[in-house]
Amino acid sequence: MNNQSISKILIILFALFVCSGAVLGQRTMTIVEAIDSSLSVNPQLLLTRAQVDAFSASVSQATASLLPQIYANAGYTRYEEPNISTPIHQLGVFPPLDDEIYEANLQLSIPIFDGGRRLAKRKIATAGVEESRATNDLMRNNILRQVAELFLLARQTADQSQLIYKRLISLYQQLEDLRVLEQGGRVSKGDIALVASLIASTKSDSSAIARSKNRLATRLGFLVGAKQAVLPALPENDLAGDDLLREYPRNGLIQAEFSAPTVRISEARLGKAKAFRSLAARNFWPEISGYGMYLYRSGSDWDPVGEWAIGVKVSLPIFTGGSRIGKIKETAALTRASKMAVRSAELEQESNLRLSYNDYLSALDQSDQLSIAVKKKAVSVEVQNELFNAGRIPLRDLHTQETELLRLQIENNAKLYSARLALLRYEALTGTLSKSKALMLIGGIE
Repeated sequence: MNNQSISKILIILFALFVCSGAVLGQRTMTIVEAIDSSLSVNPQLLLTRAQVDAFSASVSQATASLLPQIYANAGYTRYEEPNISTPIHQLGVFPPLDDEIYEANLQLSIPIFDGGRRLAKRKIATAGVEESRATNDLMRNNILRQVAELFLLARQTADQSQLIYKRLISLYQQLEDLRVLEQGGRVSKGDIALVASLIASTKSDSSAIARSKNRLATRLGFLVGAKQAVLPALPENDLAGDDLLREYPRNGLIQAEFSAPTVRISEARLGKAKAFRSLAARNFWPEISGYGMYLYRSGSDWDPVGEWAIGVKVSLPIFTGGSRIGKIKETAALTRASKMAVRSAELEQESNLRLSYNDYLSALDQSDQLSIAVKKKAVSVEVQNELFNAGRIPLRDLHTQETELLRLQIENNAKLYSARLALLRYEALTGTLSKSKALMLIGGIE
């Protein structure tokens, strides 16, 4: 093997190392593993799940207040035996506690009427459950979107890295050929300097891509709960545009079947505000409860006597200093504010959905035009290469065309990924981003 062949092999290996940006021994993770891990260990998602459990328990607690309550009580008392005619202690001396009372009772309390306050409290708890569930769905969609975006960006940088890798190989090959020709006096040092300059510029681009890969790995490690950077393990299948057109047509916006999590959160808060207003209004009503009790009582001689007691208790608030009226005004204002918040969330959702879908359509249209431009430019570069080999154009003209072709290829690649990123945002906004949709949008294989 001659020195020129060895040099070419070393050049190829160096270019491959520069463009890969990978670190030996670094942990990798597939999209399915990343989604499963992030959904199981993300602290923000675990927090919202705990809030769902807490509010569900509060609904059970509010429901239990509608049922009868049973209590068991027991007591023991030592007291001074009454002796009026003959005092049994001196002045300033604590009297002897020489008598005892034992008592025990079983009490049943039945809510009869409270003006609907217990039902209003249950509605408040139910609205809290709905809000926490919507928050959980919002957090889950955001985590899915972030993981899928990371893998899409990783695929984009990998594609760009391949384009730059091919460009570097071509430039290094040209540099070797020019050095051979220089020995025969057929090219100038200016041509060699031009190619060397292009190599340095392209290597700078590859270094930026390598740093981008490291940033993506760091972000993925955070999302999956790892204490180190995690490289995305990318699928080997190609991204196709036909699947997007089947699922997301060009002829208009797809209307979501359900309200987005942000709208559901606002709707749940409105329901809670209405329940608080209802509770404040019902505080003017009396509260009626019934009770029944069986009481055992015995003295120190231990001769227990049992007796029944039943009754009805009525509690009617008469004057509270205006606090109830103030509470009604406060909850009425909160209800009006919550209605406006729902309307604002609906308008914002509609606007964001249209913007995301328009971004998708715009990126797709630009990609179509750029694909045509890439094909035409490739033909032009091929012709320019033939002219250069024939000595009819200078080397700088050929490299200008090749650099323009690389720019168009990278830009076309970026638009294809921009379309998928826009769809990820769209699905996350509607609250319908699932694991299967995330896999479809990044071109992953489960």
